[in-house]
Amino acid sequence: MSKYLYNNYLLTLSNKFLLALDDISADYNFDYGDEFEIAICSVLRKFLPLKYGVCRGHVVSSKGEKEGDDIIIYDQERFPTLKINKRDDFSRKENIPIEAVYAYIEAKHKLDSNTFDKSLNQVSDVKKLILTRNQTKLYQPDPYINPASEVTGLDHFPSYRNPVFTMILSRFSVSRNNEKSDSPKEIQEFLDHKRETLQRTYFEPELIVASHSNFLSAGYITDSLDHIPTYFALTDKNFGYQNLIRENLSYGIALAYLMGAIDYIRLGKMPWADLINDAKLTD
Repeated sequence: MSKYLYNNYLLTLSNKFLLALDDISADYNFDYGDEFEIAICSVLRKFLPLKYGVCRGHVVSSKGEKEGDDIIIYDQERFPTLKINKRDDFSRKENIPIEAVYAYIEAKHKLDSNTFDKSLNQVSDVKKLILTRNQTKLYQPDPYINPASEVTGLDHFPSYRNPVFTMILSRFSVSRNNEKSDSPKEIQEFLDHKRETLQRTYFEPELIVASHSNFLSAGYITDSLDHIPTYFALTDKNFGYQNLIRENLSYGIALAYLMGAIDYIRLGKMPWADLINDAKLTD
């Protein structure tokens, strides 16, 4: 049996992701955050199916509450956005309704103690706002039709179908003493230190990629002490993070997590009637 399934599929995916990032690096100065975000958007656009929109910007509720400042994956087939950019132009930021959001990604060129903490706060604020949207029930066949009865879901998935997947994605990271490092072991030590600061709530990211070989992934421990990975943080379980080194596999694993999560998600509906009535009844 192959060490990696489908003829080293994730390793190939990871290498292609890194090559695509290297290919456009000459056009950007990654010392600036916006440039790296734009580059990640460009790479994600190459890999994701076209039904998934990719942009930089903010998630916004019907009340005008706004959070986030990085990369959003959303449903561009069903939900119109106030898009003013040309296709594949990620220079300007957009506002995406929370009902349309599949995933939110904090993209950092270098992950250090400061950017780690800032990214956690951004993810937390975004998730808190998105999770105020109406929940899609587990076996709801259509966003406008409720199921006849409730059905119990799997232990390692939420009890509804439209959670949001969040991730911190970095190209480089630092050692425990906060100096840039190429050593997977030193980066793992840094992540171990930062892992102790995580609150283990469902407002934290499901995946933290610190380099091409290092990442923290969400999961929980069962009563039989098995570690079950999950696409979504769950606070009603023994939830925590694995700190892993997988040589040159991190970006492939990140893409697999992203695709697995958004493949599970079934978004609900926009409150069109509320929008219509608000426009009709407000002077």
